[in-house]
Amino acid sequence: MPRFTVPPNFIGTQGSDSLVGEELNASLAIGIDILTGGFIHTRSGDDTIQGKGISGLTDTGIGIINNGSLDTGNGNDTLIATGRGGFSSPVGNGIGIINNSSLDTGNGNDTITTNGRGGNGAFGARSQGGIGTGLNNSGILDTGNGNDTITSSGGGGWGSDSSAGNGGGNGSDGIGIANSGTLDTGNGNDTITSSGSGGSGGSSTTIGGNGGDGTGLNNSGTLDTGNGDDTITSTGNGGSGTGWRANGGDGGDGTGLANTGTLDTGDGKDTIIGTGRGGEGGFGDNIANPWFPTPGNSNGGNGFGIANSGNLSTGNGKDTIIGTGTGGNGRSTGYGGIGIGVSNSRSLDTGDGHDIITGTGTGGEARASNNGTGIGIRNIQNATITTGQGNDTITGSGNTSGVNAITYGIFNNGVIDTGKGDDILTGHATTTIDGTAYGIYGQGSINTGGGDDTIIATSTVNGVQQRVSIGGGITVDLGSGNDYFKGFGSGTVEGGKGFDILDLSDFHRSELIVSGVASGDTLKPANIIINNNENSIPTTLYVTGFEKFIFADSSFSYNALANGA
Repeated sequence: MPRFTVPPNFIGTQGSDSLVGEELNASLAIGIDILTGGFIHTRSGDDTIQGKGISGLTDTGIGIINNGSLDTGNGNDTLIATGRGGFSSPVGNGIGIINNSSLDTGNGNDTITTNGRGGNGAFGARSQGGIGTGLNNSGILDTGNGNDTITSSGGGGWGSDSSAGNGGGNGSDGIGIANSGTLDTGNGNDTITSSGSGGSGGSSTTIGGNGGDGTGLNNSGTLDTGNGDDTITSTGNGGSGTGWRANGGDGGDGTGLANTGTLDTGDGKDTIIGTGRGGEGGFGDNIANPWFPTPGNSNGGNGFGIANSGNLSTGNGKDTIIGTGTGGNGRSTGYGGIGIGVSNSRSLDTGDGHDIITGTGTGGEARASNNGTGIGIRNIQNATITTGQGNDTITGSGNTSGVNAITYGIFNNGVIDTGKGDDILTGHATTTIDGTAYGIYGQGSINTGGGDDTIIATSTVNGVQQRVSIGGGITVDLGSGNDYFKGFGSGTVEGGKGFDILDLSDFHRSELIVSGVASGDTLKPANIIINNNENSIPTTLYVTGFEKFIFADSSFSYNALANGA
């Protein structure tokens, strides 16, 4: 079947139209090619458009490329596109849909399904695999009102293997959706599912190739899902590094959702799920004695569930954001990859409603070097996380293991503001052996606003609950209401108005020194330090506005403590 090229332009009927374009084994294979000034208008009806471009030995394969206008009108329309890159030098990229102009599916329950796969590197040439992208939009893509579905996957090609001494080729990147233009799904219960997998590096007698990066959804433009109960699920897996007789390659990074632009899901019960996993580092063999293999120097890739450095807003409604990041394992002297569930460096706003943010980060393991850091939620300096009014829940869980490992449940150098409502914020960190864990850490501030709020910070090392669970000098303001705070470490906590409880039940009363209190004045700062602290770094918790203090063996009111209890 030949390539379907426009012009000549196509105007459909009021019924259900079907267009198919397919080009196979061509140097540049394109299924449907809409040139500048050309258009496909299928009008009303349940229309179907399919494009497939499969390249031969070289060059790029594209399912559908639009430089003109593609309009399917109202109705339950379907677009299916597949692109495969060639596998000889030069290696080709594979793209499902490229939209550089205007693509409009009109109102209705529309479905877009795309897949792009880059070609593998040619053997012996140390060639890199081709990039695979499911959907690349730099124009305007509008699916109109209705319950629309976009499913897109991209797979990077593998690097070439080599038996010669020039090393293995690097794996290439895989991107599910790359949006640098405007992507608007309109009002309705819309679903976007995207996945990107980096290609693995090639093996060699000398140096193994690095794995490619995998990104589920990369938004540098504007992505608007409109009002409705929308769902975005995005997964990125880094490719594995590979080796043979010498050093292994590094694993690629995996990012579920990366936003550097504007992402707005509108009002409604919206859900965003991002999962990223770093690729594994590769092994190598000892060249001097190949009968005794030893690992090469290769690092695990980093894993980021959701990485936001733009503006991410979920609008009003009961919204849920879940980010899971897992670092890849390193080999020999290579490092384990970093794992971060939710990373925010600009603005993340869930609007009013009973919102949930959950971040889980797990650092990768290393055999003889440092393990990767695990961070549940990271909010850097000058960045903001705001959840608006409502009973909001924020949970950050950090996990790692091995020597010199460090992990944080919530690492906050910016501002976290949960607004009015009965909010719950929990930071938990777990590590093993000689690791360090903090439930909540940083130099930023946490404000929970009015309401009966709860903050809990816990840390576990080798299965043992640690007494110090916060650090970095964090500042917490619980606002008005009957609040509860559990945790101890370097920081400042203000209970505010209401009957507030400070839980220090990991300590007996005799194990803490309380100073600065004055009977009848709960606003007088209480300075709490560990009695006979053997740590080299002094740890002081400064608190005000608490009416009740809980210890492992007793509980006291503020006045009782002020009177020497």
